[in-house]
Amino acid sequence: MKKWVCSICGIECEGEHAPEVCPICNVGSEYFTEVKSQPKKVEEEKAEKKLSGKVWRCTVCDEVFPYGECPDTCPVCGVGKDLFEVVEIKENTEELSEGKKEKILIIGSGVAAVSAGDGARGKNKSADIEIIGEESCVPYYRTKLTEYLCEDMGMDRLKIKKDSWYEEKNIKLTAGVKVVSVDTNNKKATLSNGETRDYDKLILATGAKCFVPPIKNADIDGVFVIRNMEDTEKVKEFAKNCKNAVVIGGGVLGLEAAWGLKLLGIETSVIEMMERILPKQLDEEGSEILEKAIEEAGVKIYKGAVVNSIEGNGKVASVSLKDGQNIPADLVIISAGISPNKELAQSMGLTVGRGIVVNEKMETSVKDIYACGDVAEYNGKVIGLWQVAMEQGKTAGINACEGEAQYKEQIQPLNFDGMNIKLISVGAIGNIGEKSEFVQEIDTTKKLYKKLYFDNNKLKGAILIGDVSKGITLIKGVRETEDKNIIMRKLYS
Repeated sequence: MKKWVCSICGIECEGEHAPEVCPICNVGSEYFTEVKSQPKKVEEEKAEKKLSGKVWRCTVCDEVFPYGECPDTCPVCGVGKDLFEVVEIKENTEELSEGKKEKILIIGSGVAAVSAGDGARGKNKSADIEIIGEESCVPYYRTKLTEYLCEDMGMDRLKIKKDSWYEEKNIKLTAGVKVVSVDTNNKKATLSNGETRDYDKLILATGAKCFVPPIKNADIDGVFVIRNMEDTEKVKEFAKNCKNAVVIGGGVLGLEAAWGLKLLGIETSVIEMMERILPKQLDEEGSEILEKAIEEAGVKIYKGAVVNSIEGNGKVASVSLKDGQNIPADLVIISAGISPNKELAQSMGLTVGRGIVVNEKMETSVKDIYACGDVAEYNGKVIGLWQVAMEQGKTAGINACEGEAQYKEQIQPLNFDGMNIKLISVGAIGNIGEKSEFVQEIDTTKKLYKKLYFDNNKLKGAILIGDVSKGITLIKGVRETEDKNIIMRKLYS
């Protein structure tokens, strides 16, 4: 089988002919060259390019990509190329430390686990690093699952890292196995297949599960959550014979799921218990524009609605609301937030709240044990965002190898691209102080909306709906609390 390498992003593909379109950066087959010899050398050169020089950075999720051509869409958060910027990564001239010959065990298979492995390897050349994940596949972009629901998408487009990356980094990947217990006194983990693993440092990146409210009949056939690949595959197969679907939960993930189902040709409704859609991220005018776009896309919204029960004799037939309405449904997806997978940590005696309590170094209450990602609780919060999991994972990995990294919170934007509309919300939305003011533009006929929030002439928050081409400017402006005069010149000069 021949191997082909993309000269733009560096991805390798196998086949008798070069791919017609690159699955990562979307360039044509003319940008592919055949790898005829020394494939590892090509990989090493590509990896070196990633470490220094110019790269493209997504301003929404902070993922970086090799320089050459801006990706059409971010494979992590889905934003378009107008939200990418070129940044310079200084070459790392420090020689990789040999470090201690110790065992670093990472439990989990999401971006936090992968980032922890990367951070650890970058600090210690000699450590034995193993990632153990419960899912049978390699770590993948969970943010793409709702897109995968309505598209035929190969695994190569979903993988966080190519298979060869783990070999290059000398990181062992063990998939399809669950860690069932950990003896913290003897530093030994027991796996579901009966095997054990000794460790010197342990990193818990066990993620989270979907929270399912106590709804009557939530366990009958036809009711799903979407959290992993297996969930998505089940929904995809089940949906083939469905005419009506209901999504319980009108947050971004719920809206993305609803849009995916609608694109499959299924009549879809969204049930939201709040009085408007995305009330924490949008003001009333913004919610109204989004709601109108959702309705025009053919998705019905039930606002201020509380689910009483899911009806059906062994299989879902409808969703009953407390106000007496009954919504027909062959399929129901519950999208009501996450619940950290903290059970293993609890059995180990770690301090837990909503998640595993950590400090700025991602250290838990037990020495030599770290936690990161959706399972970690930092400053009383479980964030549940990709970019946060990525940074926390990196911090945990570095510190597990005697580093001194500290996780620093950063304002994270919300992005939505679906229902034939785009929006970005970042920072504080609403009345934010005694000296607060706002600048607003609205065109309801074109579904265009812009609102900037200032406090003491400093940019604190922003909403963009429809035209998000100034998204980079506003995200950076909010993060840097730019002066009103400066940000207005950038937007309108």
